[in-house]
Amino acid sequence: MKVITVGNNKGGTGKTTITTHVGVALSKLNSRVLVIDNDPQCNATSLLLTGKKFKYSMYDLLTDPNNTNIECEIPTNFPNLYCIPNIVDTSGLSLHFTQTYPDSLFTMKVALERIKEKYDYILIDCPPTLDIPMGMALCASDAVIIPIEVGSIHSIDGLDKCLDLIEAMQKFNPQLNFLKLVMNRADKRTSISKIMIEEIKKNYKNEYFETIVSVCTALQQAEYLRKTLFEYRPTDSALKYYKQLAKEIVTLLPKQR
Repeated sequence: MKVITVGNNKGGTGKTTITTHVGVALSKLNSRVLVIDNDPQCNATSLLLTGKKFKYSMYDLLTDPNNTNIECEIPTNFPNLYCIPNIVDTSGLSLHFTQTYPDSLFTMKVALERIKEKYDYILIDCPPTLDIPMGMALCASDAVIIPIEVGSIHSIDGLDKCLDLIEAMQKFNPQLNFLKLVMNRADKRTSISKIMIEEIKKNYKNEYFETIVSVCTALQQAEYLRKTLFEYRPTDSALKYYKQLAKEIVTLLPKQR
């Protein structure tokens, strides 16, 4: 079982899209997958659990991590794929976790101990910040994937800050490693995208996935309808990017059940 955080402190890099779509792709490779929505904006919840009712969420898991009666892994519309939803109220826990820092960093790790062995991969979708929720995810994880928006220099700034945070968090979680960055939303028709891809390959050798995810209008349409592209347009050519990413992840982090 591997726990993977997907994060970048810059918004608009496609963290939720990568997390949810790679989650679906991994499940289609016959892996048992859990997506954790660690962002109170609840975007992963919206994509994977639209129309589904749930009693418990991340709020309950984080406020009472040792309670074995809390069942918040909700089946999605995809076999082998489950999601722990989030709610807006979770954002109100920040003050409490700040006051109990650094012990609060281990809250998610404790909560996952009783469920993690049921899965081959757990993907944690994080908010675009470098605060306590991100720290909790890193303390519970084995690896980190950082999406960057090709064409946005601010994404690179976010990448470097995330790498610094990963290094700092290894004090609390020595097994934590940076896996790779994902070049996302690339428009190879533009010169800025071409330049940025070359710069990334030059400056971050062996630290990026070979798969470069291109921009996709159908994906925007799907998310507007609160669906994944796998549901909205299951034959869309853009799905190959997420399938290829999933295969790269399995190669780097083989199943160990």
